[in-house]
Amino acid sequence: MENSIDVPRDLALPMVRDLVNKLAVISGHCDLLRDRLKAGSQCAKRVGAIQEIARGMAQGLNEYQCQLSGSAPRVGIEELDVA
Repeated sequence: MENSIDVPRDLALPMVRDLVNKLAVISGHCDLLRDRLKAGSQCAKRVGAIQEIARGMAQGLNEYQCQLSGSAPRVGIEELDVA
């Protein structure tokens, strides 16, 4: 069961953008960590899982942002500014 909060549109758009930006930072840090970890290690797998979760969340937020702004959803992670 999903809980929804009725946030005015003029507040929701900046919040969504801020969340997407923070998820981009998380994803970027995951890239840096994976470069330093042994490929295939348990830690590298966990960092990869965190990165995929962050990317998925950013994609969902981007679609929500498009709905709020009244435009069609964009496809592709590149448009999310998520590394």
